[in-house]
Amino acid sequence: MSTIAQHYQNDSSGKADHTALWQTISDTLTQADIPLSRLSTDLLAPIDQLHIGGRKATQHLIDQADLAPDSRILEIGSGLGGSARLIADRIPCHITAVDITPSFIFASKQINRQLGYHQIRSVCADACLPQVEPGTQDAAISQHTLMNIKDRRKLLSTLHASLKPGGKLLLHEVLAGNNSDALTLPVPWASEPAHSHLPGQVALIKALEEQGFALRSISNVSQEALAWRDKHSKREAGESEQGRTQQQSPLNPRLIFGERFIRMGQNVMTNLADDKVQVVEAIFEKL
Repeated sequence: MSTIAQHYQNDSSGKADHTALWQTISDTLTQADIPLSRLSTDLLAPIDQLHIGGRKATQHLIDQADLAPDSRILEIGSGLGGSARLIADRIPCHITAVDITPSFIFASKQINRQLGYHQIRSVCADACLPQVEPGTQDAAISQHTLMNIKDRRKLLSTLHASLKPGGKLLLHEVLAGNNSDALTLPVPWASEPAHSHLPGQVALIKALEEQGFALRSISNVSQEALAWRDKHSKREAGESEQGRTQQQSPLNPRLIFGERFIRMGQNVMTNLADDKVQVVEAIFEKL
């Protein structure tokens, strides 16, 4: 059985070169005659926010949170750092971005250094373990991360401890749907059943309330997610015209997941359509 980090690094050997993903990104840009000096968040957009909905989903979640300037924000499951950079562009803040996948964090650090995002601290670590001082964070954000966490109680306890009183927990998550049949795999978050730990909405709310969080808002965005995934699956398979961002950038998720990504995207659509999974946005507050 592979680990979740091996799944995201597209590696089953456990011997992955943690620098290889960044080298692949650099080489792909070079082959397209794009020097690193021209690297931008627009060029990175096809790969640096691997959750359903991409940048617009992150923007919508942050806009609802009404975060003040100089906020301290903890992000878990930060991937290549796209959400952290988008937040930093919108709010003067300090961000600790945590991900368990070494190649993601190495690439994120190189990108942040190249683009000058000095307010972002990228950490390769288990999000269930504290990465900030207790009671110091104004907000914590998780996008498509809870589904990979087996010990959810430990994670939620850690997040609660990290926040100031009144601090907000922002969630954009894939949850278990009403159809309890086995997931169609692979999907971007899991190549085998042991990687997927989807909570149900009722169970998740209960677990958060038990840890001292109060629900402030929640909405099911599964239909929007399905439409977004359908559009991007057609683009990725060459069945429809690429959007402006995809036309300008030689980068795409296959650089991270390999050719299996086409199948992963199709399986996400199948699972959403069959109500095996749902996508929700939610905001909780630390009491």
